Amino acid sequence: MRNTFLAICTAVFAMTFVGCGEKNKEDATSEPQKEKAIMVQPRVEKEGPKSVLILSSSPRRGGNSEVLCAQFKKGAEEVGNTVEMLNINDYSIRYFDQKEYDRAASAAETDDAAMIIAKMKSADVIVLSSPVYFYNMTAQLKALIDRTYGHEKDLREKEFFYISTSTDRDEEATDGVFEAFHGFARCLYGSVERGVIRGNGARNRGDIDNHPAMQLAYEMGKSV
Repeated sequence: MRNTFLAICTAVFAMTFVGCGEKNKEDATSEPQKEKAIMVQPRVEKEGPKSVLILSSSPRRGGNSEVLCAQFKKGAEEVGNTVEMLNINDYSIRYFDQKEYDRAASAAETDDAAMIIAKMKSADVIVLSSPVYFYNMTAQLKALIDRTYGHEKDLREKEFFYISTSTDRDEEATDGVFEAFHGFARCLYGSVERGVIRGNGARNRGDIDNHPAMQLAYEMGKSV
C-alpha cells in the first residue's frame, strides 16, 4: 500500500512540473538535423511582405551582435518587408515576479514590457539577438521573455531567427543562447524557427565586420 501511494504521488508530481514545451508535444514534428526549422503546429505561410521585429539586447551600442541585427534588417528591407529594430536596453523592463500570475495585476503594470510584447504580437517575424554572457543570453532579454508569460497564445504562429556573438571561437559557446531561445519558441503555438546566425570569435567592436556571419545575416534577412 505504501509503495502504491508513493508511486501515485510521484506520478502527480511529474505531471505538475511538465515543461510548457511538453503540452504541445503530441502536435510537434521535428527534423533530426541540428538548427533546422521546427514546426510546432501546421501553419500556412504568409505571402507577400511581412512585419519583422528585431530585438537586440546588447548593452554595447554598435556592438557585434547589434551590427548583425542591422545586416539582417538591411536584407529584409531590400525585399520589401517592414522592419523595426529595438535595443531593449532603451526601455524599462522589470523582472518577472509573483504578480504576473494575476492577469489583471500584470495588465496594470506601467513599464515598457507591455508595449514591446504588443509589438511582438503584431509581428510576423521576430529576431532574437544577444551576445554571450557567461554562456547564456543577457539578463535584459531574459527578463523580457519571462514577461511574456500568459501571452503564449497571443504570440502564436511567429517565425523566429536567432543571432548571437561570442568572444570564444568555439561554436558551442553560443549553444546556450540558442537553446534558451528554442525553449521560448517551443512554449508558443505554431512557432517556426527559421535560422541561426553565429558570430563566434568576435570580442571587440568591429571584429564582426569581416566575419562570415555578416553575409549570412544579410542573406537570412532577404529570405524573410
